[in-house]
Amino acid sequence: MTISCAIECDGAAWWWSANMRLLPYDKNRGKRCCSCGDMVRRGAKYIQVERWRDYANDIEERIYGDEVPLASWVVCESCAPIFVKLHDVNVEIDLGNSKFHDLLAEFEALYGPSDGFKLKLPTFQPGGIWL
Repeated sequence: MTISCAIECDGAAWWWSANMRLLPYDKNRGKRCCSCGDMVRRGAKYIQVERWRDYANDIEERIYGDEVPLASWVVCESCAPIFVKLHDVNVEIDLGNSKFHDLLAEFEALYGPSDGFKLKLPTFQPGGIWL
């Protein structure tokens, strides 16, 4: 995996959007984090990642329009600050294939001003703001 800038791309197999807010997970059945694979269970904090794809045929277009919704993914509370920071500094994040901790280490090694440099990660504030 190598670090690169995020770019807008037409013709992608699917795309995503996240509001970058930590929410309490309220489902009975857990979901795995799309980065580290840890289980997000009821009551845990997470970021919801909504996903879509283009319609595949006329029927899907009539039902959904231009964007067919896919199952949402989750980012666990331990990966969330890294996800937010890398997104803020415009690092390409290949959800489902990228391990955020690995991307962070690579970013720090490549762009840090000195050995041992650590990127300051945001903390989530009660008002729903990352600082």
